[in-house]
Amino acid sequence: MSDSPVFRDARHALRVGTGLALISAALYGANVPAARVASQAGMPGADLIAWRAAWFLPVLVVLAFIVRERLRLLPAEVGPTLRLSISASLTAIFYLSSVDHLPVPMAVVLFYMFPLFVIVLASRIEGRRISRVQMGVFVVAFAGLVTAVGPSLAGLSLKGMLFALGAAFACAYLFITASHVPNAPLRNAFWTQAFMGPLAFLFAWLQGGPVDPSVAVGIAPFAVALAMGAYALAYWLQLVAAQKISADRAGLLFLFEPVVAIAMAGLFLGEVLTPVQALGVALILVALAAEIRMGSKDP
Repeated sequence: MSDSPVFRDARHALRVGTGLALISAALYGANVPAARVASQAGMPGADLIAWRAAWFLPVLVVLAFIVRERLRLLPAEVGPTLRLSISASLTAIFYLSSVDHLPVPMAVVLFYMFPLFVIVLASRIEGRRISRVQMGVFVVAFAGLVTAVGPSLAGLSLKGMLFALGAAFACAYLFITASHVPNAPLRNAFWTQAFMGPLAFLFAWLQGGPVDPSVAVGIAPFAVALAMGAYALAYWLQLVAAQKISADRAGLLFLFEPVVAIAMAGLFLGEVLTPVQALGVALILVALAAEIRMGSKDP
């Protein structure tokens, strides 16, 4: 049975999906310190999202034309694509809003509750029991995350906590919906950005923006380019990976994102890890290695 073509295809899809998910998570992680530098250069997060959508949309149109993938939605595709677009938009906007009211470490910890929410939602939707292995992986990885970022209870804000948890729920729903939309990453990415861009411009306008992008580009061109390009590629890879692996597995694999973000912050922002924080990163990596090894046994 293990030598059957169906089993081999399933194993191959699992391996490819796992690899793409980890690459996507790494790119998202690289986006975090780049976005912070861009913000310090004068381009706040909401403005970055807005201008990124304005840049990303025409690129997607050109790519879709080259590969001959239609962008027009059929009636049956409108609902799933709209749910994907809304969840992706709320994830980005709520997460950025939480950072306005909370210390970044606390916002990160609350947001990365989303793999747990994915596991619970996936089990309810698919009518299966929650895997003890996956819960164990999440507990170890989350403990490592708390240890690595070292959140402080100082400066807590109820509004910020609600924003961060709202972002976590939206992100969990994003992972669920991404595995149920038609297998058309370019089209799905196009409509997500078409929905997210205007929302981000509105959010930026309410805060006195959006800023002239040339200001930030003139100060930190590499950071702005990385923040835009890394996200664009990461989101496309996430949509591709979602067609090959389950939502709950993908959610756990994306705990690799804060590991890369912490490493990149150390390399480019001079934020050196303490021994305790290094231990936290090691716990996350151990948990991810366990998920990859044990998950690969069951396509």
